Amino acid sequence: MKFFLDANIPYSTLNIFKKINLEVIHARDIGLGQATDKKILEYAIRSKSILVTKDLEFGYFITSQTKPHCGIVILRLPSSFNAFQFANVLMEFLMSINIKDLEQSLAIVKLGRYRIRKLE
Repeated sequence: MKFFLDANIPYSTLNIFKKINLEVIHARDIGLGQATDKKILEYAIRSKSILVTKDLEFGYFITSQTKPHCGIVILRLPSSFNAFQFANVLMEFLMSINIKDLEQSLAIVKLGRYRIRKLE
């Protein structure tokens, strides 16, 4: 299972995924740091990766897509959060779930709670 981090996700978050041995790439590493949402989504689908983003529009894209996708995690955290706080919430979320539950799913992560909805 692979993860693709949108450009709006702190770059240092890569370390969280690496710590728990998950394959991950950040949009900046492949020249998509300024890419449109459409290009970000196309890359996630093409690379068979679960997209991790803060952009709510991707929830709509994924639920209305007819193309197969691997899933999406949308992080809805306070804009005042620094990268360290952001990473802590993400790590807590990833450690509290079965990672396989994210496949073909839409996950919304908020401070202290989350929900995962299968989209098959």
